[in-house]
Amino acid sequence: MRVPTKIPGLRLLTVLLGVYAVVWIALEGQLLRVLFLGMGVTVVGLGWGVQRWLGGRVLPLAGWLLLWTGLGLVLGVGSGGLTLFFMALKTGLHAHGPEFTPLQIAWVVQRTPFWGLLGLLLGLGLALVLGGVAAPEVAETPGSHGSPGSPGSPAGEPETPHEAGSPNE
Repeated sequence: MRVPTKIPGLRLLTVLLGVYAVVWIALEGQLLRVLFLGMGVTVVGLGWGVQRWLGGRVLPLAGWLLLWTGLGLVLGVGSGGLTLFFMALKTGLHAHGPEFTPLQIAWVVQRTPFWGLLGLLLGLGLALVLGGVAAPEVAETPGSHGSPGSPGSPAGEPETPHEAGSPNE
C-alpha cells in the first residue's frame, strides 16, 4: 500500500489551525477550546511528518497496519500532552490568575491514557478498512489472475476453450 506523497487539504488545515490558535490566545481559557487546539496541532503535525518522511513509500499490509495503529496511539497521547502544554502556556500568558482549575488539569491527565488506547484502536480500524479497500486492487494486478495454476483456476487446467484445443481448429 502506497503512502500518499501529498496529503490533500493539509496546507489549508494548517492555515485554519494557525488562525484558530491566534484567536484562541485572545480568548479566556475554556477546556473544550484547548482540547481542540491540542488535538488539531497533533493531527497537523502527524500529517506533515507522514508526508515528509513516509510520502510515496510502498508498505506491505503489516507495515500499513503498524503505521496507522502507531499514528492513532501518538494522536491520542500527543493530544493529551499538547493540551496540557497549551493549558500551561495560556495560564502563563494571561497574568490575571490561572485559566484552568486543578480539576480540569487532572481531568486531562486522567483521560490521556484512554485517548491513547482509543487512538490506537481507531488507527487499527482505519488501517483494516483502508487495507480491505485496497486489497482488491492488489489481488487483481496483471499476471495474478487467470494464469494456469492460479487461485482462480484449478491447478494445470486451461482457462479458455482455445487453450484446451477446441474442436473448431
